[in-house]
Amino acid sequence: MNGDYHTLEILAKATDILVAHNAVPKGSTGVAAKLHMTPDIIGDIAKTAQPKRVILSHRMLRTLGKEKETLKEIHKYYKGSVNFANDKSYYKVK
Repeated sequence: MNGDYHTLEILAKATDILVAHNAVPKGSTGVAAKLHMTPDIIGDIAKTAQPKRVILSHRMLRTLGKEKETLKEIHKYYKGSVNFANDKSYYKVK
């Protein structure tokens, strides 16, 4: 995977929640792919950081309806809990 995310892996190490944008699907190219992480990158970061769970926010039209594919890509690397955030979602942290 891309080593450009090493700082994020360090910051997210063993956190309760890692929040990541679900703005682009796997295989995205162009400007969108340069601005956002793809699901496989999110999964790789989560694998290294080992948060208790991953919350996917900033869901966009290009990813809505692709939740199964997104989970499949993330779970290739990270076996923990992954949730999709919607407007007004909230998560308790102990």
